[in-house]
Amino acid sequence: MDTMILAISFLSGLSTPLGALLVLGFRSLAPRILSFILGLASGVMVTVVVTELAPTSFQTGGLSALVLGCGSGIAAMSLLTDLWKPGNSFPSRLRRTGHSIALAISVHDLPEGMAIGAGHAVHAKLGLIMALAIALHNMPEGMSIAAPLAMGGVARRKILGLTGLISLITPLGTLIPLVLGNLSHTISAVILAFAAGAMIYVVAQDTPARERPSLASSRARY
Repeated sequence: MDTMILAISFLSGLSTPLGALLVLGFRSLAPRILSFILGLASGVMVTVVVTELAPTSFQTGGLSALVLGCGSGIAAMSLLTDLWKPGNSFPSRLRRTGHSIALAISVHDLPEGMAIGAGHAVHAKLGLIMALAIALHNMPEGMSIAAPLAMGGVARRKILGLTGLISLITPLGTLIPLVLGNLSHTISAVILAFAAGAMIYVVAQDTPARERPSLASSRARY
């Protein structure tokens, strides 16, 4: 087993808590900054779905795998969020938003890690390039998790712990093709589409626009 690519994948995953640290470095967060970060998160997730997850799933497994995985991802996120009923207060809704984003990104990080491992299997340089690209877009993902959770009153150490755990999913995904070999095209396609569905749900249900009336009159210190 190539431990070097695992180490590189681990470092790539660490950009998620690094992004969280950038947010937590501020003693307070203006509402417009939170709105910007959540908007950025929505944009990143939509871009990932449209340019990476959905097209790759379709090309790999066809329309049936795309529909099955995407529908399953939406249904799973809907079920999980329904199990957790937040209060009506603004901080409670922010905590739900942060946890929803964290869950969707966690699901998405697994196929990302697998992509690093698969790319490395083709050529070591390709795996390195993919790890670097993933690291760059993991950072705003970490920011998008930390910002609503911090404004929702979640302790810094808990936010860092959560993003730290999420960072481990990327090397876990890299480990899968290294240990098991390449998964079948259908399974890979469904996993990618599942992540796409999870992200679509979060963007549709927890968009910044839903919180703008409350954001306009609030500012959080943490």
